[in-house]
Parts: sequence; C-alpha cells; structure tokens
Amino acid sequence: MNRILSALHQHAQQKPDSIAFIGHNAKQEKIALSYQQLLEKVEATARTLRQWQVQRIALKTENSLDWVIIDLAAMHAKIVLVPVPTFFSKAQVEHLLYESGVDVCLGDWPTLGEPFATLSHLPAFVYLANPSAQVLPLTQKITFTSGSTGTPKGVCLSDENMQAVTLAIAEKMSAQVERHLVMLPLSTLLENITGVYVPLVLGVTSTVVCGSEVGLTGSSQFCGATFALALQQFQPSSLVLTPALLLALIEVVKQSPALALPLRWVAVGGARVAPQLIDAARQLGIPAFEGYGLSESASVVSMNTPQQNKPGSCGQVLSHLQVSLAQDGELLVKGNTALGYLGEPFSHEWLSTGDMATIDDEGFLTIIGRKKNLIITSFGRNVAPEWIESQALALIAHHRFVVVGDGQAGLTAVSDSPLPDLVTRVQQLNSVLPDYAHITQLWLVSDIHCWQKWLTANGRPKRLAIESALQEARLARHTTNPQTVFISIPSFYSMAEEL
Repeated sequence: MNRILSALHQHAQQKPDSIAFIGHNAKQEKIALSYQQLLEKVEATARTLRQWQVQRIALKTENSLDWVIIDLAAMHAKIVLVPVPTFFSKAQVEHLLYESGVDVCLGDWPTLGEPFATLSHLPAFVYLANPSAQVLPLTQKITFTSGSTGTPKGVCLSDENMQAVTLAIAEKMSAQVERHLVMLPLSTLLENITGVYVPLVLGVTSTVVCGSEVGLTGSSQFCGATFALALQQFQPSSLVLTPALLLALIEVVKQSPALALPLRWVAVGGARVAPQLIDAARQLGIPAFEGYGLSESASVVSMNTPQQNKPGSCGQVLSHLQVSLAQDGELLVKGNTALGYLGEPFSHEWLSTGDMATIDDEGFLTIIGRKKNLIITSFGRNVAPEWIESQALALIAHHRFVVVGDGQAGLTAVSDSPLPDLVTRVQQLNSVLPDYAHITQLWLVSDIHCWQKWLTANGRPKRLAIESALQEARLARHTTNPQTVFISIPSFYSMAEEL
C-alpha cells in the first residue's frame, strides 16, 4: 500500500482517538477528525469515487478538511486528482480542465449547472471537454503552475513521487513538527505535501482552515491582524511561508512577541529569500529556514533545518535526490523527477531546473536566480533580478518591485509603491549591493490595469512584458500620464547611461 495511506492505517490502529486534523469543513463548520474518523471518511469517499467510475477529478475549493478527504480518497482509489488554484483566471481554469481531460469537477463550479451528487460536502459536476487528453501512465496527481507566461503547465506526478518527498521531509523534521498550521492554498503542491502528507506520516496534528481565517485572500491579499489571531488560537509549531508571509510574521511578532514561542520550524520558499529577512526573523525568535523546490521534483529539493543550517543558502539536498551544475551554472536534479508534463514525458536522467545555483563543499545549495531572467547589462555584468528583489522586500514591503534592465547601463525598478521616502529606501538598497547591481532609475506605475497585464495569476512578473512596456514608456516620456513617473537615482551607472 501507498506509504502515506499505510501510515494513516497504522495511526488509526495504534492511536485511534488522536487528532489528525482540526479546522473547518467545506460548510465552514468547526470540526476535529481523529485518525480513526479520518480513515473511515477516506475509505467511504474512495468507495464512492470507484462507484462513479471516473478517471480524473478537478478539485476547486478553499482549504478545508473536505479538501483533505477528497485528496486522500483519490489516492486510495487510484484516481487522478487535479487541484485547481482558486486564484487562477477563468481562461486558465478552462485551459487546465481541457488539458487534463477531467470527467468530474468537485467544489466551487457556479457555471456548470446542477450537480449530479454531493461528496464530502462538495457538489460534483460532470465535465467531458477532452476525453483524449494525454495524461501520462502512473499519474496520480496533476499539479498546475502558472509559470512566467501565465499559461498553466500540468506536471504529472506519481504516487511514488509524492511518497518519496514526503518521507524525506518527515525524516528531517520529525523532532520539529507537532502542530502544523496550513497557510498556503492546498492546491499548492508544497503545502499539500507539508500540510497534509508529512503530518500524516509523523502522526501529528495539522490545522486546515480557509485562507481568510489565517489572513490570506486570493494569491496576494493579506491581513496581519487576522494572521495574528490565528497564531494565537492554533499555537502552531510549524508553518510553511513565502518570503512576503515571513515578513508579515515578523511584523506581527514585533507587536506580540509571545506568538513566536510555540514555533519550532518555519520553512520559507516559493521565491528567493534575502538573508537579512531570515536574520530579522531569528532576532525575534522565529526559527525561519530557507528551502528550495519545484513541482517537477514533487516540491522540496533542499532545506535548512535546525540541525543543518547555513544562512543565505537553501539548505542541503534531501536524501532521495542528487544535484549537479551544468557548465553554465544551471542546477540539475536527479532522482525523484516527475513523470513529465501532460503529453510530454521526461526523457532525460537529469532534470534541467532553469535555476542558476552554486553548491558549496558541505553540500549547501544556493539559488542565484532564473536562468532566463538573467540580466546582462551593457557593461557585461550578469545580474539575477530575484536577488535584488529579495533584498528589497525588507525595505519596500507590501508593494510591487520588479527589476529589469537587460542591455542597459543601469537597472530600473518598476514599482507601484506610493511611499514618500521611496527614493531614500532605494538608496539604502543600493548601499548593500555591488555598484553594477544598483538601481539607477525608478518607474512608478500606479495603473492597476498595467499590473494586471504584467503579473501571472500567482503574482509572478512577466518580465518580457514589463521590459517591453518600459521601452515604450521611455520613448513616450514627454507625453503626460499621471499614472507613470520616472525618477533617476544618482550613481556612476546612471551617469554612464546618459553619456
């Protein structure tokens, strides 16, 4: 049997009344599920799924215990599950459904008419858009990422993929995880693994409530006061956060230091993390540890832990994987590689990650930035924009700040920040950067329609689109547009640009 499900069976036998999950169901009713109750619900739901004779299920709903039950039941019944991010656009969802060839949609589907049934409080709808979809053999889950273009790409994962990474993380974190609080959407593979599977294997408790209960709405709206209340109520020992959420945690702990006391492990990933951010967290007693992963390796590739930690790095590679560097410095991963993309099986032994990296003598991995995002200035300097953006997060929080400048003497930061001291903050940022990485120009854009075109559904910048818009704006600088403003930041490179 699947080792995640066998752990559920074992805990149900050995400690049937111990709580596996607490939180809300899809009807927003407070509930606690013991390991015995969870097993019974998973097995009953799996029987229903088998009776339906479905092949692939799309699950679209806010975080809830019913999300967890459906996920585990699909695994039990060996039916492909396709988690649908609630923040995807209508066009992205339609693309996802067509490419994956789902035949049943569960959850929030207001345009699909009347449901044919209800399963674990979630309405079920027939959906037959593309029965000939090329789903790879052995696929158990298809996880979609919006990527840099905004077009979702389906990664096919096997049971073995998810088990391997779950067991490797559980081995590293067995002493730290007692009460986990799910912060990210469960449609995010990282939280699905760390918030559902790892606690199950370890036999501990995970708390699952909808995003608004922990302060998170959509992919980027956040309420710190609600987050603080959730920390006070649930007293988690572990969290998985993005850098922006770590910054939010730092701010709430500054106001209420006691909120950090139960925390034993706060994993930070999803984007490059500035060492200063980790340091700021540690100074407040927040045990923050950077990690790195990608969907094509079933989420986590490396992680720092309390036992093995090097600030500034993404930690050591998990035991089931190997890493290497290509000649140009691109990170290659071998081991727990996904089956492939929909209709496109992976054929190479080593997975090209697209990330530039370094690996030190102790095996600690450091990610520099995306290979395709690398900026080459007119002085021939290579600059990873993610590196500068991560440094900027601590100074220019809660505002967009995207660095571009390929082929230019100096770099430009595109931002929507209304901060009156923004120039001073950028000068502070420049003071900790080498001169070739200085921001020499700010382009302030408050037009929300521009940002809607420049960001993917999960908030990642479409850098080529921003670069193109910047060039157009430079040509039209003398036209009057109150929603766009250029500001120069004095430096050698800005002067060189004017010569």
